[in-house]
Amino acid sequence: MARLKIGDVFEIVTTNGIGLFQYVHKDETIGELIRILPSLFEEGYVINDELVEKKELYLIHFPLGAALNQKLVTKKGSYPIPPDFKLPKNFRTKHIVNGELICWHIIDYDTWNREQVERLSDEQKQLSPWGTWNDTLLKQRLVEGWTLDRWI
Repeated sequence: MARLKIGDVFEIVTTNGIGLFQYVHKDETIGELIRILPSLFEEGYVINDELVEKKELYLIHFPLGAALNQKLVTKKGSYPIPPDFKLPKNFRTKHIVNGELICWHIIDYDTWNREQVERLSDEQKQLSPWGTWNDTLLKQRLVEGWTLDRWI
């Protein structure tokens, strides 16, 4: 099994182009956390520090080790994590009952405590999704151009 290192950058091929992400953290319970870099790329793209330093679209937990072993993603190199990147204190998720949005849950990343909110503040709208996406969902979201501000 290939060894993962914080800062490693990977590509995942979608029907609309190539998505890039950077491995930034390993949580002992929920696994690898990645930062999704903006835009999809065409064959022949070049990764440089400037590209990796761009503000991520969002963060998501992703089974990176398994995806790498199954050759669903390809390691493209290792780059410093941008100096302004900070591990988030909170994530968010929808609380849905019988297909209806009841409220949002704001999850504390350290304690996993949940706070219920009916309306998200502007700050809370910038929180990344809680949970783990597999390669199929990650590709779908990349192709859709999914972003936090479209997730309401």
